[in-house]
Amino acid sequence: MDLKAYYAENRRRLEIAQREFADRSHGWDFTLAPHASAWAASQPALVNANALPGLVERAGAAGVIRVPEPGVLRSAFASRHPETEVETGVGFGFWPDTAEYLVVHASATIPYAELPALDVLGVLERVVETFLGPRPSYRQS
Repeated sequence: MDLKAYYAENRRRLEIAQREFADRSHGWDFTLAPHASAWAASQPALVNANALPGLVERAGAAGVIRVPEPGVLRSAFASRHPETEVETGVGFGFWPDTAEYLVVHASATIPYAELPALDVLGVLERVVETFLGPRPSYRQS
């Protein structure tokens, strides 16, 4: 695929994803389940930032983070230091099972600098907070 076709395909996918996002009438509410505290207490402490995506994926799969429709939560984007380009945080996305191209991005990343002050439940609460202003994105070609 040449570059022009690549960008045209991604524009097409973005338009479909934006439609898929807008067409859903259920809203984009992400919440913690009542058993979140007990589940979090059963998980190993977060020893470094590399463990964060796996924790969130496990919480999503276990129903600890409630999602608006069936789908998968996982890391989707990162924040970077403006000069060094070192990754400074991770942002999560939600891939609805029935969407063709839609990926629902959280509105913010979770800065790695915050992690030492948070227990597992605190991390899950932060993940849910980042989805308060979700935005549509898409699966690139």
